[in-house]
Amino acid sequence: MEIGVRQPPCAGKMGFEAFCEWCAEVGFAAIDVPRLTPEVAKALADHGLRVGTVDLPAWGAQLSPDPARRQAGLAEQREILSKAKELGASVAFAVLLPEDHSQSRANSFEYWKESAPDFVALLDELDMHLALEAWPGPGPWLPTLGCTPETLRAMFAAVPSERLGLCFDPSHLVRLGIDYQRFLWEFGSRVKHCHGKDTELLDEQLYLTGNISPSFGAKYGYGECAWRYCIPGDGEVDWTFVAHRLKDFGYDNLVCVELEDCHYFPEVELQQEGLINSIDFLAEVFY
Repeated sequence: MEIGVRQPPCAGKMGFEAFCEWCAEVGFAAIDVPRLTPEVAKALADHGLRVGTVDLPAWGAQLSPDPARRQAGLAEQREILSKAKELGASVAFAVLLPEDHSQSRANSFEYWKESAPDFVALLDELDMHLALEAWPGPGPWLPTLGCTPETLRAMFAAVPSERLGLCFDPSHLVRLGIDYQRFLWEFGSRVKHCHGKDTELLDEQLYLTGNISPSFGAKYGYGECAWRYCIPGDGEVDWTFVAHRLKDFGYDNLVCVELEDCHYFPEVELQQEGLINSIDFLAEVFY
């Protein structure tokens, strides 16, 4: 397996070309990008990097109660994926977040069942895969479809295509109280991408506030209540277990660092330090 990186804020401050050069220098093999254009593809290739995932928007439209809106979303996705495929992408990344955040996951599932077969046909046509991430979405609704085993079981039962896969990011599972190891045993064959990100559980904060929001404001960025996202190795995840199970399931693609650790923001140099610490840790585990 190779180590890549999901494009962090410092990429915009540095400029993408300079960020690619820096990534190649420190040993990253690929970059996940929000949109793949000819310019982005050239910058990656010029520095010996490959495309990780490409973000796929328009999922809000695909979860709309309006059939016409869902068809418009599919047309937008077709255009994005077709261009990305021409430029070398093979895996699209998505969070199934409805446009109306108050929409229930149960309702989103019903709309998704109607739209998913046409989307799977598009993936078949382009020979691509979709990697769904389990970020639950903004509070208080937490409306993302597919952020729990409950909904994923229903989704894969309704539309069993192997084109529909997962971005395994254990940090979200840890914060939700879901057993990430059991999750990987159950859904390991569905993993199409992996994020290198961790979660630290804050026992003292849990004592002070329980599982509700603090009365006087959040103490940490990239976190809530009694948890915070952190770089791999600084949290609860046993990355050796993750590496072994992914290999058991035949996954031999990328593990991409997603930097959402308040200890390494906001300066560019701090973000670079966090990325280097992450790749150093993951390289020991996965190589």
